[in-house]
Amino acid sequence: MTTARNCKIGLLGCGTVGQGLVDLVNRNRELIRERSGVDLSFTRILVRDLAKRRPGVDTSLLTTQPDRVINNGCDVVVELVGGLEPARSFIQRALHSRKHVVTANKALVALDGFTLLQSASRQRVQFGFEASVCAGIPIIRALRSGLVANSIRSIAGILNGTCNYILTRMAEAGISFDDALREAQVKGFAEADPTLDIDGHDAAQKLKILAEIAFGASISSESVQVDGIRHITLDDVDTARKLGYAVKHVAVAELEESGVSLRVHPALLPNAHPLASVRDENNAVIVKGDAVGEMFFQGKGAGSLPSASAVLSDIVDIASHKKSITRVSLRALPLANKDVDCRRYVRFPVAEPNAIGKITSVLAQQGIAVDRAAATWPQSPSEHSQVKLFIDSCKESSLQSAITTIFELNLLRGESVALPLAA
Repeated sequence: MTTARNCKIGLLGCGTVGQGLVDLVNRNRELIRERSGVDLSFTRILVRDLAKRRPGVDTSLLTTQPDRVINNGCDVVVELVGGLEPARSFIQRALHSRKHVVTANKALVALDGFTLLQSASRQRVQFGFEASVCAGIPIIRALRSGLVANSIRSIAGILNGTCNYILTRMAEAGISFDDALREAQVKGFAEADPTLDIDGHDAAQKLKILAEIAFGASISSESVQVDGIRHITLDDVDTARKLGYAVKHVAVAELEESGVSLRVHPALLPNAHPLASVRDENNAVIVKGDAVGEMFFQGKGAGSLPSASAVLSDIVDIASHKKSITRVSLRALPLANKDVDCRRYVRFPVAEPNAIGKITSVLAQQGIAVDRAAATWPQSPSEHSQVKLFIDSCKESSLQSAITTIFELNLLRGESVALPLAA
């Protein structure tokens, strides 16, 4: 019988994911040992409040001193504090002490991932961050090792569970954006302040991480074009559904000769599209490689146990010596000046439905043809009439010029909405 390899874990942070990790190790320790030959244990656990009740967590391991976690004989330091600081300092101290590090911190990895990978490489230790994107989906592992023989040309996905849950409930239950958001908060899929999620910044951070791994280069944080979903109405979702589309919040990264293009925005996907059927808080990613073609990954994108599962997979890989020291590329990718040319759904809030004539005239002046057009009257005194159009393929710059002219003609009574139609 082979002797199990011991792996001692120093845990920084015992919140939702931290407690999920402790629970998963306690629950499946024998199974992990049997499958991987690794015996896991915790040395110390950093917390803010020693008196707080944490079911299943050995209170004798708790400390409020980070150095007692990092320098207490552990093999792997797991950072689950979140945020930029003091998480970054904790990780840097651990790497400087030649400890392997695993984190679920997407904000930090998106901002400083290449620097931390370089630090790990210099110290000849490993830096795992599988849980930073899509929780339980092993997409980072697939990009770093499983698809290493492929030249990745594009990534497209649903990377934020909060947005996907809200849009799913609007489509399936016919409830408003605000009601769907409140429901997501009650169920724990959305924070009390949901700005990071619904304005698209969470998905943008994740997309940047995936793109840097897939394309093997650093990408500027300002390179992602970001649009959220707070302006999407039930009327938009219903209009799309009646025509065979689903409104989804998508993230797309494309590598072209001129550089890289990254964008996060709501879009109309035909019902046959693989991402259109991704429901609730689930995430999904489509990767296109030159050898394997198109690959589809789907699973739980949030929650304590899916995230803990991803953290644990990194720990076991490190303990099993399956991970090699990461080679870090020092090249940086330029930003492609991409003027997206596609069909779109456009909605204009107007004072009177007859504004549809002037709007279509302005679009025609920019060479934009209208495929379908409809005008609706308000259903209550607090609402405005709506002009809804499906327009043929046009460049984004042309549409923006038309929208500016429509605004200058004083036709709008609110923000217009323009959503691309995916093929």
